[in-house]
Amino acid sequence: MNSSGTATIQAAASPAQLHDQHREWIEARGISVDLAAKFGLHTVQRHGKAWLAVPYVERGRVVNHKYRLISEKRHEMDKGGRLCLWNHDCLLEDSKKPVVICEGEWDAIVAIGLGYRAVSVPNGASGGEGELSYLWDARDLLNRVDSFILATDSDEPGLKLRANLVAHLGADRCSFAEYGADAKDLNDVLKAYGPDEARRVLSDAKPFPVKGIYTVDDLPDEAELTAWPTGIEALNDIGDYTKPALSLVPGTLTVLTGYANAGKSTVVEEIVGSCLKRGLPVCLASFETRRKSILVDGLRCSMLGIGKHELSHADTSSCDALISSKLHLIMQSVDEDEEMNLEYFLGLCRTIVLRHGARVVILDPWNELEHRMRQGESETFYIGRALRAVLRFASIYDVAFWIVAHPTKPFEGKQKMPTLYDISGSANWANKPDFGLSYHRGQAGTAELCVTKVRKGYPGRRGSIKVTYDYRQSRLVEAV
Repeated sequence: MNSSGTATIQAAASPAQLHDQHREWIEARGISVDLAAKFGLHTVQRHGKAWLAVPYVERGRVVNHKYRLISEKRHEMDKGGRLCLWNHDCLLEDSKKPVVICEGEWDAIVAIGLGYRAVSVPNGASGGEGELSYLWDARDLLNRVDSFILATDSDEPGLKLRANLVAHLGADRCSFAEYGADAKDLNDVLKAYGPDEARRVLSDAKPFPVKGIYTVDDLPDEAELTAWPTGIEALNDIGDYTKPALSLVPGTLTVLTGYANAGKSTVVEEIVGSCLKRGLPVCLASFETRRKSILVDGLRCSMLGIGKHELSHADTSSCDALISSKLHLIMQSVDEDEEMNLEYFLGLCRTIVLRHGARVVILDPWNELEHRMRQGESETFYIGRALRAVLRFASIYDVAFWIVAHPTKPFEGKQKMPTLYDISGSANWANKPDFGLSYHRGQAGTAELCVTKVRKGYPGRRGSIKVTYDYRQSRLVEAV
């Protein structure tokens, strides 16, 4: 490995291995063809066309390739190839230089040409949706790095990717590059203004604010708030609006309450099934559904929109694949000496978020955790402290965090829709969350979903709707 950060000699190629059109295309981006060849870029024939191939090398071994057509923005990777950071092996250097993390290989090559250590994510801005397993795989090397410059694109997907990288790497080690109004990325700056300006963009990268007092100018631009559908269509019909009354919002806490055995698991199943269908990895602690068959069959029916009587004849292969790859479970230990408290639980959640890219975390229910109050600590103070820890986790790791919490038992004959204030333990259940949802089943076969809280500035609205469970679809629908 040389001082420029070139990954490895095994990936090197000769400029002669590049098609003339590929050479011209690289040079038009302001990038040295010789530098590109050092990283093994070469031309290959695929599907009857000439593709530009970019090797991915990890510890001296080519583990994948990214292929690109220059006539159109189309990419492919090796089937079964390993996802890793492009130029991963520059992390093996014993260096105090910051590492520039880019959204694409071209920006990373630009940074390397300017004298920086640089890597690129392998899957572009799609990493903003949580597919960051390669960061977990490289965590030991990344932990050795003193500082990072995040040079993702300045568009909406790039800002989401940047936020996700900060969540994984820590704001205290990260700075962010700003390109100006006329450029979207580092390569744009190089092409439009030359290497001196591109070098200035990196040298003037702004540290992410961590704590304390700062001015508005210190704050990085933020992506628009992400809001994923819950999958419960009835929530879209609360009020005369076109947008749902409740969504899954990364970085926030939602509390779902309802009396025991009233059907809250149905609500959770629909939410989890909807996330899996969207390809969103989910971390689920479903302590009250211990049997695998009940959990899996419930998700299958919800995802396919069929009744349980149809399940034996249905093709479940597509939803089974999503359940296997995108759903990660936390189960309560049967060993009484290993009771799961909140700190231990959040540690397991952190591993699933960093290793598997979970974007949604659901704890069902709260009371199954072992809640250890400090000496002399009241339950009210403990609940406030615990919910602050959950909110901090949701914010740091940019996940939508849901907690199912039971209300106190109602007086006999006076059962009513519970609110967040009715949850056992503390008014903090109403004060701390960003969103509140209640589910209540009455005596006439119908139930009610009520959005009881939407924090100011977040999408959604308060209101309620009568629902019924359609066994033919395994879904909650608006009662007629």
